Amino acid sequence: IAQLSMQICALKGKHLSVPDAGIENILLEGNERSLPYDSLRKFVPLFGKMLLDADLDKRMAAGGDLHDVALQALISRPEIEAKEWEGATLLHGLLVVVEGALVHLLQPGNSNELALRDQFPRFVSALDRISGGNMLNERPFLASLAQTLLRYKSKLPHSTRDLVTNCMISWLKMGGKASPKMTICSSLHESFMNLLNEWSSLGNLVLPRDLFLSLAEQAVAAAGGVDLGKTSKAFVKLWTRDDESFSSVKNQYLRMLSTTPDAKAAQWQEKMGICEMDTSTSKTND
Repeated sequence: IAQLSMQICALKGKHLSVPDAGIENILLEGNERSLPYDSLRKFVPLFGKMLLDADLDKRMAAGGDLHDVALQALISRPEIEAKEWEGATLLHGLLVVVEGALVHLLQPGNSNELALRDQFPRFVSALDRISGGNMLNERPFLASLAQTLLRYKSKLPHSTRDLVTNCMISWLKMGGKASPKMTICSSLHESFMNLLNEWSSLGNLVLPRDLFLSLAEQAVAAAGGVDLGKTSKAFVKLWTRDDESFSSVKNQYLRMLSTTPDAKAAQWQEKMGICEMDTSTSKTND
């Protein structure tokens, strides 16, 4: 790459710049930190440690080769150290790597229900730190996460479902640092409702209707930055004005309402403070 870059730069009359390999902590032009050095010397080893901890979680869970040893308290489960990831918020490449590792971990057969109870929080803690608490528009990751979870079909463990839904609602709440409109119209909000709709289409065994409506209510409150049970004025405003930026999110709610019995749908709409609507069109289209 360096040789090719030199040839191109020579043709165009420009200087050749070789990125720092991160071997030394070099400060240039008054920068407070060297991102290549931080990546190579601090966060890549930390990421490797997290993978080893996740593997240990699996081995210590029921069915693992270290389960009996864990029961005897001869070894302790690794602690989740969120502070270790401080200073990683500028490393978007690291965020993508951790996102990919989490998607891989959730693939059917790569872990189990019991181990994920310890593994999943490790990755979420790292993502929260690296993203700076903003997971609103990580569309590629959210799409991959949804596809991975849908591969379980009707065999999705409820504990895994609950880990994911609680995490995504938490991310919507953390998005409150942005404007309510930005959070409500985000890819995270759309992906969450799409995932619920897909799970609901698999039957009540995966996602009962009452739980579906409850999670949707929590999503509205979290995205709108209000307490559960209170009306989100931002959500109502976007709904009634048919804002173009809100259309993809609204379509997911319309999809939910179109498959919900009329009485429950009307009750849910009233709780959200949105005007009654005729879902017959959506039902016909579906």
